Amino acid sequence: MAKTSYITIPAGFDLQYKKVIKSGDRFITPRISVNRIFNSRAKKKGITQRSMFVELSSAWQGFSQATRDAWDLAGAVSNMSGWKLFVQDTTNRRKMDLAGYATPDVIYQSKVGRITIDPPATGLTIVQLHPQSYFVNKKVTGTRSQYEPKLISENLSLPIDISISYKADLKAIDSSAYAKFYVIVYSNYQGRDIENVCEIPFNLSNSWASLTSRISSVIGVFRGYTAFIQIHNARGTLLFDNVKIIHSSLNWARDPYCNYIERSFTKAFYQIPRNWGVEEIIEGAQYGSIYHTF
Repeated sequence: MAKTSYITIPAGFDLQYKKVIKSGDRFITPRISVNRIFNSRAKKKGITQRSMFVELSSAWQGFSQATRDAWDLAGAVSNMSGWKLFVQDTTNRRKMDLAGYATPDVIYQSKVGRITIDPPATGLTIVQLHPQSYFVNKKVTGTRSQYEPKLISENLSLPIDISISYKADLKAIDSSAYAKFYVIVYSNYQGRDIENVCEIPFNLSNSWASLTSRISSVIGVFRGYTAFIQIHNARGTLLFDNVKIIHSSLNWARDPYCNYIERSFTKAFYQIPRNWGVEEIIEGAQYGSIYHTF
């Protein structure tokens, strides 16, 4: 057993203690560390000089009203202002050593999901689970980097509308090749489990497009659903963004803007399912979020 120790904070010193000390990692190596609330003048100056806000603010003011309006329209799709989307997009461009600024688009924005199939792989299916109750990662209000698990209960109501933006550059291996985004709604009727499918088929070669579909009724009482993006017997690249699974007037897709589609959770958040997971992945098949440059 590990040897531990403790201290008792004298009455009246709680506020002073919290001002100078904070908790470290509580799950692997519990510890306390200095709570650095203020930066020195020299550090503030360095941060300001390196900050992209100085450069981007001037660039934003130099844009025409039509360009700013185009960023606002694209940002509204991602539930952001045009300015915030411009900052996010340009920051990602600079990380990739790309000069200039992107052209805003309402079909996809900044980061997108990507599935790549190379030999010997022949396909991949990624899955997003939606049972009736599950946990998500929610930011703690008033903090910069603290999160907590939050229980979500999806009370399904029909219809369910699904939509997705995609771009495909795939080559068929044989005549059975296909790619699609689909949702299986599970229902129960007279003791039978029934799978009700709503799907959006993709062309194997297609420029950016946005597609929708709807399921209005199911047999029996529904009890949950699962979303899938699948490539079967084809190789190449599939890009996607702005995933929507709408019922009860809300979009229930996790990571709908595809910023972290491969993200998994550990430590205290182990009960939170991945945004998009796989049952099995073989050599040559990859998926993740990337900054789309063209």
